[in-house]
Amino acid sequence: MKKKRVVVCGEKWVAEQCLEFLDNREDTEICAIVAAPKDWQADLISFGAKRRIKVFVGNINNYYDELAHLQPDFIFSIQYRPLLKSDILNLPSSGCINLHFGLLPKYGGCYPVAWAILNGEKHAGATLHYMVEKFDEGDIIAQTSVPIKEETTARELFNSMSEAAAKLFSDSYLALLEDTVKTYAQDISRKLYYGNDSIDFNRDRVIDWSRTGDEIQRRICAFTFDPFQQPLTSLLLPDEKRLQVTVTRSRLHSNGTTKHTENTGHITEVTDSGRLLVTTGNSDLIEIGLLNNQKLL
Repeated sequence: MKKKRVVVCGEKWVAEQCLEFLDNREDTEICAIVAAPKDWQADLISFGAKRRIKVFVGNINNYYDELAHLQPDFIFSIQYRPLLKSDILNLPSSGCINLHFGLLPKYGGCYPVAWAILNGEKHAGATLHYMVEKFDEGDIIAQTSVPIKEETTARELFNSMSEAAAKLFSDSYLALLEDTVKTYAQDISRKLYYGNDSIDFNRDRVIDWSRTGDEIQRRICAFTFDPFQQPLTSLLLPDEKRLQVTVTRSRLHSNGTTKHTENTGHITEVTDSGRLLVTTGNSDLIEIGLLNNQKLL
């Protein structure tokens, strides 16, 4: 069987795992990698250099002539940000395939991890799909899902989605090679798409304690991405002084019909284990376990 020639453009651990998988196959040749200039979780540039694979850095659309010369069968986009233009999409003989962190047609576009938590979803996941000129609208090859619990943070969800996505890719690959995949079109009427400006992390990570307990709990989890980001807030101390802090490791305590007279964002209690209880806009309590990234003892 003639080896399939593939190009991989991507970032992060999940892209590196997919590259490892492809590199170990005798039926596949990685003819090029298109890597991001900076990658906080993986080093795809070094990955290619160590294996003497061609590596291009930056936007894949700038390398049409070089990639056309390689005559790839597939181009795989794995956690890759730039939109592939039509000439690149038409280049591989077997198509361009994207591994997207979202259960399409919902959660297309940007920040699918944060939005799934903010919207109170019980599951998130990854989709392997063919690419078309519009972002995340191509026919679906396969999907996988992972649970979201009440206390699941964005970093935890990102990690579990990365593992599930890497497995989805490897499990689907043979069918792609043998051209036996059964794809299905997306129901675009159910499309949920978030653009690049849908979240401002500096602004939106600030906790507003006048919101309901559910909303605050989801927001703390959605903007907790250790070690890079924690939610920021102001807490009201018993002496009426305000404390500017980052908070994480939270848990919701629903009070039902019980009402508090304290101001929202007021620390009402320190538990025996040293965790803080803070009032919310609907009188629920949020229990905080980390303050300024330090355990509360």
